[in-house]
Amino acid sequence: KGIELDDLRPDRFFAWATPALVQQARMVTSQKEFSEQPEIDLLLHTDPKYGRATSSFKQIQFGEANVQLTFHENVTKQIGGEPCIIVEPDSDYYKDPGAHALLEVIPNALTGTLSDPKVVYVLRWIAGQRAGIPEFDPLYTIE
Repeated sequence: KGIELDDLRPDRFFAWATPALVQQARMVTSQKEFSEQPEIDLLLHTDPKYGRATSSFKQIQFGEANVQLTFHENVTKQIGGEPCIIVEPDSDYYKDPGAHALLEVIPNALTGTLSDPKVVYVLRWIAGQRAGIPEFDPLYTIE
């Protein structure tokens, strides 16, 4: 329903969506297109502005650069007469939880860095080429 333009971050953004999006994420989880993320991931997505995440779902189509949708369902707002919640989309370098922890989460925590959107972009493009899907061509460029 809307993006929090005053809170765009280098590795993610926050937006308002109807709670139906959570149900859609659960549906594609049952279809094995996404996986529900464990409790530890909800803790990692605790945010000073939006609080603790309540649910999170990661795309599992590729080995790298899958989209993750994390929800903060306790933060609500009416938009156009509809109740909305916060959704936090981001992309992780790796699908494998061990690789994600050892090669992304821990190094970022130790160095104070974030996942690099340029790396995600390249990994996503490569994954799409390997999978033979239409070219990854988002509505933005990285310079």
